[in-house]
Amino acid sequence: MNRKTVPVLLAIIAGLLLMLLVLRGNEGERVSGELLLPNFGPVANDTTSITIQGPEGSDAVALRRVEEQWQVSNRDNYAADIGKLRQLVIALAEARILEEKTSDPALYERLGVDDPESGGKGSRVTVAGADFEYTVILGNQTQGKYRYARDAAAAPSYLLDKDPSLPTTADDWLLADLLDIAAKRVRQVRIAHADGETIVISKDTEEQTDFSVLDMPAGRELSYATVANGIGGALSALKLESVRPGVESPATTTTEFLTWDGLAVTAEIIADGDASWIRFSAATSDAEATATDEAADINRRLAGWQYQLPDYKKDLLVRRWDDLLKAID
Repeated sequence: MNRKTVPVLLAIIAGLLLMLLVLRGNEGERVSGELLLPNFGPVANDTTSITIQGPEGSDAVALRRVEEQWQVSNRDNYAADIGKLRQLVIALAEARILEEKTSDPALYERLGVDDPESGGKGSRVTVAGADFEYTVILGNQTQGKYRYARDAAAAPSYLLDKDPSLPTTADDWLLADLLDIAAKRVRQVRIAHADGETIVISKDTEEQTDFSVLDMPAGRELSYATVANGIGGALSALKLESVRPGVESPATTTTEFLTWDGLAVTAEIIADGDASWIRFSAATSDAEATATDEAADINRRLAGWQYQLPDYKKDLLVRRWDDLLKAID
């Protein structure tokens, strides 16, 4: 090495040191367009658990993947809604920073990004897999399509270009679809109450539009001609509101649906205080039925569970004569 090269090398070293200092000075800063969780996207499909803790008093949610099925752990491992899970995971993986907001914890509350574990109003969301874990605090929605958020382990909060959908209760994460048996498939419905009151509605042909009400009490008439049609469609687009493991309890009402292709679905309504829970079972009504596989699928999915339904659906399953007939003068 000669004397001329020494100053050149010193200049290069000084330049590298200056660059290093600049990089260190910028460490931790985030810029617009950067992913909120830059390392999550490549492993998002390997997520095996999601936990959500909302503000104090809200329902904690624990979701986990068992083999290929997602379950709601704090609803006795009932099946979770994959669509809602997918939306949340994709939104977190793709969320980009629009702008940095406050890093002052005293101002977090304004954006809703204060940690609920410390009494804050945000939602603490943890997504984890075998070898990774990310926790974010999701804050207020804004402009209908954006959301404030921050990495739970860092001070800065951000406005994101995504609004991760976040159902507020464990029940909201349940796979809600139960049955979808259209009224046009139904041949007959029989509602039998424990006190002996029984109502039967039926059709004579598949082409018949309206259900007939059989064996009406003498001297009474229907409140209107199509009053029974709602009962016939009670199992159409049927969704749960909540679920619990089955408990032994006598039914206060048993309602049976028979279809033209031989499917028989029974709903047993159980009174539990002010609440009503319904258990379902399915069979085929005769040897020529073509719905054997459908009956087996219903039993596989619903057996062992009891469900709460929206009131308007539950009420259809427990109709009484006074609900169908004109009042007595």
